[in-house]
Amino acid sequence: MNILITGALGFAGCSISEYLLKNNYNIIGVDKLLFNTSQLSYFNKNKNFIFYKYDLNNYKKIENIFKNHKINTIIHLAAIVGDPASKKNPKLTKQTNLDSSIELFKISKKYGVKSFIFFSTCSNYGISSQKKLLKESDNLKPLSPYAKTKVYFEKYLLRDKSNIKKIILRISTLYGTSRRMRYDLTINEFTKKIFKKEKFDIYHADTWRPYLNLVDLNNILLKILKKNFSSLTNVFNVGFSEENFTKRQIIKKISNNFKIKKNDIFRFVDTQHFDKRDYKVNFSKIKKIGIKKHISLNMGIKKIISYLKTSKKNDVNNRIYYNHK
Repeated sequence: MNILITGALGFAGCSISEYLLKNNYNIIGVDKLLFNTSQLSYFNKNKNFIFYKYDLNNYKKIENIFKNHKINTIIHLAAIVGDPASKKNPKLTKQTNLDSSIELFKISKKYGVKSFIFFSTCSNYGISSQKKLLKESDNLKPLSPYAKTKVYFEKYLLRDKSNIKKIILRISTLYGTSRRMRYDLTINEFTKKIFKKEKFDIYHADTWRPYLNLVDLNNILLKILKKNFSSLTNVFNVGFSEENFTKRQIIKKISNNFKIKKNDIFRFVDTQHFDKRDYKVNFSKIKKIGIKKHISLNMGIKKIISYLKTSKKNDVNNRIYYNHK
């Protein structure tokens, strides 16, 4: 099976590409390598990986890929990712996350792609005053340009009546290690800062969000690829219900791994911050396809610490490890 992955060499893309190659899929990767290029050398060694350094916004180049390859499935990750980056570049965010996503979907239909898997986000839920865990049918309240464009494209896919199978995945906040590492994701960031003894503030410490390790994301995606869905359109929250945490809970688990006796590294701050997201998510629907959790939060933190220990000589504050800095 030929799978086209957009954003194939990003934080999640690298992990997914590597995992699917190990599971004998042929991967056609598209990425403009905005932040880092070192990860490319690993993938170029694999004969089942074909790479195009293309910008998703260049429709002509993107369509040429379809002319040259028979593509069965699209895994669409490419985007301006995260609230800070999208607020800094709202025009580019709309162009990339919405306009070019629509164009990619149109090209996919034109060339007979069987299934289109769209990486959306649980950030679409925004702020919830409800105590219950939010299901796929609950109201979406996106706060940032990032989440708003994801919601708009979701709605576009849901309106489509063609025979291409559309699978919308609302992904939990990711963490873990990748060949394109990021230290601007909550768990990765907090772990790195405590490891490096960098002082920092934690805003809205008691707000909730679900988190998901890349290892579990890979396993869930493989399950989805192998599943023959009867419905043409499916929406899933992607994660585990027991992996909803507050920032206070996360920082406690990280701190326990460092045996901090007297904390002079981080402090909880009550003042307002731009990121007000606060929601807990229900993942019972995706659990029905038989997914299992492989990495607990504590295991994931330990893996990041191990990664940091082997990366001591690297400048973990280098711009290449951040989508926005």
